Amino acid sequence: MNQTLSTFLKIGVTALCIGILLFGVAFTMTDKEAGQYEALIDDVTDDVPTTSTITP
Repeated sequence: MNQTLSTFLKIGVTALCIGILLFGVAFTMTDKEAGQYEALIDDVTDDVPTTSTITP
């Protein structure tokens, strides 16, 4: 019984660690990509003219 429980806990802890590691990597990657996208949108927004040169 103790051997089975020990093996189950080892597998559980290993799976939990892998899940936390993958979540951390994915979170960092998406945060970096979101920052790059935000910078791109800010650059495009800065290039948009604020007044219209067309007169009615």
